[in-house]
Amino acid sequence: MIDDPAGQLRALATAAATSVHAAPDLAGQVLLRARRGRRSRRWRNALLGAGAGVAALSTLAAATLLGQSDFFTVTEPSSAMTPTVGIGERVVFDRSLTPSRGDVVLAHLTRDGDEYDAIFRVMGMPGDTVACPATAPGTCDAVMVNGAAVPEPYLNQVTAPFAEVTVPAGQVFLLGDNRPGANDSRYGGPVPLDAVDAVAVRIKGEDGTVRPVPGAPAHDGPGEQDNVDPAGPVPPARAVPAD
Repeated sequence: MIDDPAGQLRALATAAATSVHAAPDLAGQVLLRARRGRRSRRWRNALLGAGAGVAALSTLAAATLLGQSDFFTVTEPSSAMTPTVGIGERVVFDRSLTPSRGDVVLAHLTRDGDEYDAIFRVMGMPGDTVACPATAPGTCDAVMVNGAAVPEPYLNQVTAPFAEVTVPAGQVFLLGDNRPGANDSRYGGPVPLDAVDAVAVRIKGEDGTVRPVPGAPAHDGPGEQDNVDPAGPVPPARAVPAD
């Protein structure tokens, strides 16, 4: 029986603090020990006994790995992607993926001398033709890519007609899912492919529920062992240019 459990915990915390200053590769050591812990009952018991000291080390390890993951989170500031992504919802992106048609992506754009990040859907890849031909004054039945209508069941409004655009080599044509409220490639033209920073893999609702990205190719989301960088400051929303 331990006569002074509080003293034991203080001793463990002191030892842990000493280790933090002495080991530059502490994060790697903690993860390695955790893996070994899953195979060793003795090590599991040691972790339970260490309590507060181990919790402090685990927090430090997570902080050390912050910014090193392929996965990160962005909060949508505007209505440009509704109903797919609502204002204030979070989108989990994977920076290791290459975008393809239908993907929802995070792009770093430059318009009118301003630089900003925006979430849009890839509608056209290099060499594609993209258009929304008018079927009656002011109406368009569907966006056409390479002459074929693109099904978009995730939309909740029609798309206004726009002229055919051939996407240049090394560029992509981006559209917001909220067509009346998106300042996208219909106004600024196609954007460089290397302006696309990451591809969306999951959407997190404000109620904490997680859902796949509708209308996009299937992508694996982060697993239990993957770090996901949290959302940073919410970027400013961009208004649709006035007619």
